[in-house]
Amino acid sequence: MTTVPSKVARSKPLVSISLVAFLCLLIVSLRIGPNAINVVGGFLCVWALLGPRQAIEALSLGVIIKYLNPSVFSFSPEFGLITWVLLIVAGLRLLLSASWRHLRLMLPLLAFSSTIALLMLFQSNRYLSVSAMKLLTFTYGASVLLAGYAALKEEDAKILVTWFFSLVTTVVLLSLSTFAFPSVAYARTGGIGGFQGILSHPQTFGPILAPIVCWLLASMLYDKGTKIIKPGLIVLLLLGLMIMSKARTSVVMVVLSLIATYWVVFFGKKRFPSFRIGRTLAMSLSGMVVLAIGLVSSTALRGELMGFIFKYQATNIDEALISRSGGIESQWHSFLQSPVFGHGFGIYPWGDFPSGVVEVMGIPISAPVEKGFLPTAILEEIGLIGALAFLLFIVWMGKRAARQGDVRWLAVFFACIFVNVGEMVFFSVGGIGLFYWLLLGLSMPQEVKTEGARSRVPSTIPSRPVRTGPVRSLP
Repeated sequence: MTTVPSKVARSKPLVSISLVAFLCLLIVSLRIGPNAINVVGGFLCVWALLGPRQAIEALSLGVIIKYLNPSVFSFSPEFGLITWVLLIVAGLRLLLSASWRHLRLMLPLLAFSSTIALLMLFQSNRYLSVSAMKLLTFTYGASVLLAGYAALKEEDAKILVTWFFSLVTTVVLLSLSTFAFPSVAYARTGGIGGFQGILSHPQTFGPILAPIVCWLLASMLYDKGTKIIKPGLIVLLLLGLMIMSKARTSVVMVVLSLIATYWVVFFGKKRFPSFRIGRTLAMSLSGMVVLAIGLVSSTALRGELMGFIFKYQATNIDEALISRSGGIESQWHSFLQSPVFGHGFGIYPWGDFPSGVVEVMGIPISAPVEKGFLPTAILEEIGLIGALAFLLFIVWMGKRAARQGDVRWLAVFFACIFVNVGEMVFFSVGGIGLFYWLLLGLSMPQEVKTEGARSRVPSTIPSRPVRTGPVRSLP
């Protein structure tokens, strides 16, 4: 009797050391000046043409470059235009990769966008051109990502998992180096505010880490075969950086994402074969006990926790929440003035923009607003009709994410949605919101044809090698 040696199906690593090294060198080289950043931006536009996977890689790296710390990197006005060209070029490449079957996935989004467009006919919008441009940009960017991700090959999806983990690892490693330079690490707030590392704002740095933290925590909590020590240490590091950034929203949203994930998984256990409630409860209770003991026994830890909650400056809960409560109250009053139709997509009811409006050939390409809290902002902008359409669209996306059957990527989906609840960048595909849309696309299953039939292929990479036993021949 002979024995054929078993083969181990090796999964791709979550982080590629060579890729991290390359990305670190690339980002550091951008310190040469604005021309270097423009050259890299042009290269990304060309890279995006090579394939759908390359288009997604180019978009994600483009977002990180766009939001690099301005105290370290210098940008020219042309780079903003280059990022729009990149979005258009990458979107067209994704569309070319999609079949009519994949393009049908754009229909729920198009229905939502059409609802907003119809609402514009009944709104007293003081800046209709900006609303129309923001709606067009969002619809284009989000729809091509939905179709393009669905058309990805399974191998490309696995490569993208490594790409995103390596990209975030690069941001973390380079950000850690800025601790030696407080004027860089805390540039946004002059050394007294939150840590921002190599990114342009603490509220950019902290939330970017949230989806990765959720992936790791979901793997530890809900996946029966995952080891704990190594991912646990990484989670502690990332949570520590999030707390140092004072991005309270991102930390709260990590907790909410895990709760939402547990809720969906518990009531749909057949879709999630690796889920074990005993492991989840044991680790959750252990974590709470350890935290409680730490808070009781350590005055310093209690002080840090209270300082984080109150942002080290407020003396009571009202002061701690004033950065959100003021905007929420204003948005609610505006909603009550026009509860059915809203006041206008992506604008303030009074029509002004604190940072102004940037136009190219009369076309508005930048008109940022900061509304903070998504629910009341949605009601203010598109009223009850638009809010209902938005909710239906989110539910549709959630069902697709759950269909993949991977608890880790379901947690990433919820993280991207909940981070937007507190930061309101869901519609900003021309800004940092694009990063979350890129992860949302990866959290949903691919749809491929196999022997003429449609099948769905998970877009994730196994957390462990899959072993097969030895195959024995007949004597």
